[in-house]
Amino acid sequence: MKKERIEKAVEIINYAIKNGISVREASKKCGYADTYVKNIKSILYEKYENDLIEDELFNLFDKAYQKYLISRNILINKDENENEVEEETPLNTLGNTENKEQIIFNQNGNQASVTLVADEKTMSNYFNGDESYPKNHIKTLEDLLTYCNVDKKIWEVVRYKVNKWDVTSWAKGYPRTVQNFQVKADLAKKVNVVKEKLMGEVFLEMIKDYEPPKLNIDIKRELVDNENNLLEISIFDLHIGKLAWGGETGENYDVKIARARFISAIEQLLRMANKFSYSRILFPIGSDYFNSDTIFNTTTSGTQQDEDLRWQKTFNVGSRLIVDAINILKQTGVPVDVIVIPGNHDFERSYYLGKYIEAWFNNDSNVQINTGASPRKYYRFGKVLLGFTHGSEEKESSLPLLMATDIESKPMWSETIYHEWHLGHIHRKRSVSYSVIDNKDRTINEDLGVTVRYLSSLTGTEEWHHKKGFVGSIKAADAFIWNDTIGLIAHLNSNLNIYE
Repeated sequence: MKKERIEKAVEIINYAIKNGISVREASKKCGYADTYVKNIKSILYEKYENDLIEDELFNLFDKAYQKYLISRNILINKDENENEVEEETPLNTLGNTENKEQIIFNQNGNQASVTLVADEKTMSNYFNGDESYPKNHIKTLEDLLTYCNVDKKIWEVVRYKVNKWDVTSWAKGYPRTVQNFQVKADLAKKVNVVKEKLMGEVFLEMIKDYEPPKLNIDIKRELVDNENNLLEISIFDLHIGKLAWGGETGENYDVKIARARFISAIEQLLRMANKFSYSRILFPIGSDYFNSDTIFNTTTSGTQQDEDLRWQKTFNVGSRLIVDAINILKQTGVPVDVIVIPGNHDFERSYYLGKYIEAWFNNDSNVQINTGASPRKYYRFGKVLLGFTHGSEEKESSLPLLMATDIESKPMWSETIYHEWHLGHIHRKRSVSYSVIDNKDRTINEDLGVTVRYLSSLTGTEEWHHKKGFVGSIKAADAFIWNDTIGLIAHLNSNLNIYE
């Protein structure tokens, strides 16, 4: 944000203070939109929270705005739709009403500040001997938090400041001196606590009237004696929540389209798998299942995303979709093993998703959930060892050695023959085979080989990928049939024709 815009906002604030009017009215009188200061404030506080702006520029605006709040006796709140509302309310209605000191409470998203300052009228009356000095005078941080009824389970103090000064005045023939204090605290929401609370609320709301969807195909698996197979259905990089407009990128994409593609791919892959016998289903989830990871619609690392819905609703829709998908897979009559793979877009949110479905299927013996914290997961089926990771962190060439040495996979390495990694991230098919070479005769020992396979994606193409020219990859979902003794026997594809 340019310094000139901040300075202009400060000028408007000072104009509002000088003339005793609101910043909305001041903005219009100064020739700007009535939301000019509000918009600057919103952007500025968000950038400050994410360390994207210097303290000097933030303080330039914040000091002026706090002065405006005190001058107007305004309490800034946010309603459920996060529309900023100004209420000209006596500030001493906060907390203990017997205390006539002023409390300023200012909340912006996940950030808030509370400030106590002496009420000039109360102090003046005190010096004139008309009334007693305020009781329970707040002097400490703890006093302030208690006074404002701050819920410490949700809010934590990130910084605070305490000032003290003496004031002496002559009243009724003799001097009176009092100690004044200013206590200010900046607070931040404990995001994990808030998200866990949200997860519980979504869970309770969903179980009220939940009915699992019905599988629209007949399952007629060809059962083969003495054959033990695993069906793996891997649909990576759905990016649910992403918004794309066809006029800009050539195709539309939103949560409704994402859901339809996901369910359709599962049903098509199950239809293809009818030609095979299988005794279990492996269903990896996550790996950029969600498009963003924060309330600001950014990835885990802070990259801004174009989102279709508010983050709460996206989590609601996404968790419902996974529960539906697992219930569809259960209708095959075989156990379902679910493993959660975090992505670089949804590293934190995918973990909450895993814990959500773990609770949902807690009493279901036919569904097993692996929500381990490691970004890499391993799964053994007979002589087959599969590794799963998103593909954005580890070096591709290091994956074979990781499979052989990771604490979780090392005991399984020597007991298996077929080793394969499945990754997402690049949204297109690609496979690389790594083999051990005998230094004596330079021959390849295929028994110790490791294949690194990148899987397809069903996600739409948004503005950034389209602008960069990352287009043309076939949108698809993958499934594999693994035999417990001879390894891979089939690779199934559910290709999507977006031009139909």
